[in-house]
Amino acid sequence: MALKERLVDESDKVTELVCSRCGMIAIHDKRRNVDYCSVCGSDTEIYPVEMSYAFKLLLDEIKSLGVAPRLILEDAV
Repeated sequence: MALKERLVDESDKVTELVCSRCGMIAIHDKRRNVDYCSVCGSDTEIYPVEMSYAFKLLLDEIKSLGVAPRLILEDAV
């Protein structure tokens, strides 16, 4: 809880959409008001995930190297 408070709650947090099937960052199409995964398509569940902006930038840097980072989602207890 201390790490979450320090790295997310007190930091600059951002909400990203994540595909529950493949774990990739999903996309929100503003024209059609639809969330979809570029890998799985639109027939999957998309969840909003709060993370720090620094972690989002790290994911973007990893993707620019050609590596596909995947986030494993589970319920918070």
